[in-house]
Amino acid sequence: MTIDDDVLAVAKDFGLDPSLLQAVVTAEGNIVRAVQCSVPTVTTRAAALRITARSCVHAMVDWIKSGGDDARRGAFIAFWANRWAPRGAANDPHNLNANWASNVDRLWTPKES
Repeated sequence: MTIDDDVLAVAKDFGLDPSLLQAVVTAEGNIVRAVQCSVPTVTTRAAALRITARSCVHAMVDWIKSGGDDARRGAFIAFWANRWAPRGAANDPHNLNANWASNVDRLWTPKES
């Protein structure tokens, strides 16, 4: 699947996998019209893409929260740790990042929505 330039840019801004955002755009056919079902004031593709990206981020967070303490949560925290607090980073001379994922996992108590 070809990734549209504007989809790539928005995905990058939101830290999303561009192929996920492109899949939604392609599945909807007309992303502006699709978004207008919820936000009638949207008139541009740029605005529609940003709303779609925001919705994707919210959906991912809700998906993670729904997993409680199962493997999805642990996999998410490990994935985030590799980006946020990578082991061996130049700004971590005492290797504190090695504990980041386990600390976040231990301290994170999702609130009920």
